[in-house]
Amino acid sequence: MVGRLSEKDFELFRHLVKKHVGISFVHKKKATLQRKLASRVNSLGLESYSEYYRYLLQDKEGGWELRRLINTITVDQTAFFRHPKQFELLVNVVLPHLATRNNTTKKLRIWSAGCATGQEAYSIAMVVSEMFDHTWDIRILASDVDTDALKIAYSGIYPKECIQKVPMEYLNKYFTKGMGKNSGFFLVREDLRKKLLFRRLNFVDFGFPFRNPVDIIFCRNVMIYFDIEVKKRLIDNFFHILEQDGFLCLGASESLVGVDDRFALVGYFIYQKRG
Repeated sequence: MVGRLSEKDFELFRHLVKKHVGISFVHKKKATLQRKLASRVNSLGLESYSEYYRYLLQDKEGGWELRRLINTITVDQTAFFRHPKQFELLVNVVLPHLATRNNTTKKLRIWSAGCATGQEAYSIAMVVSEMFDHTWDIRILASDVDTDALKIAYSGIYPKECIQKVPMEYLNKYFTKGMGKNSGFFLVREDLRKKLLFRRLNFVDFGFPFRNPVDIIFCRNVMIYFDIEVKKRLIDNFFHILEQDGFLCLGASESLVGVDDRFALVGYFIYQKRG
């Protein structure tokens, strides 16, 4: 069993994590980082954190262990229809505005950034499917840096305790009950899954592969793990990716106050890019 994380090793890993995924581990989170690192150190049969650090730097498997570490330290907390007031605003204000604005092209582009295990992206897809008919070209990009979480999202298979907040009419329309090995699980129907594209994207790369602007970006409860420098760079990228009057949806504990004044607050942590 590996021991305590020294101050020297804490600084080394703290800088490594920020460099590769942008997450800032302040000193009071040292115990959290130690716990997550220990799971990888023990799994590899190594004897110390410093040995693990050297292992990461000398990774001969194309960065595979670094990716495993990233999967370990990222937070995958999400739920279907999380922040219901925001979804109400989406239905009553945001989507009607876009339906009118995009009525000629009949195209809608949405990015669920930091989608974790996919519940947010599928919630968005259900709401959009209810409001826009088959004549619309709808694409939803769902991205995350955690490949383990993305595998769950892509599968669209969830235990019954995860779908408690899905309205019954949506559950009947967009899910099927699992059989055999999937007994006790609910599966997202194929026609809904086809509206989503799942991709691994790292926020610190800042080279997002968007050919055209998007109408809405959901990035909820992600920036709370970044320092102000990373937040500003990320928001600047969002600003340029969004359509001229596009919308940015943040988490309930996040704000653009003091970060970027190029957005106007619509309500409940939904911001609109100023014209």
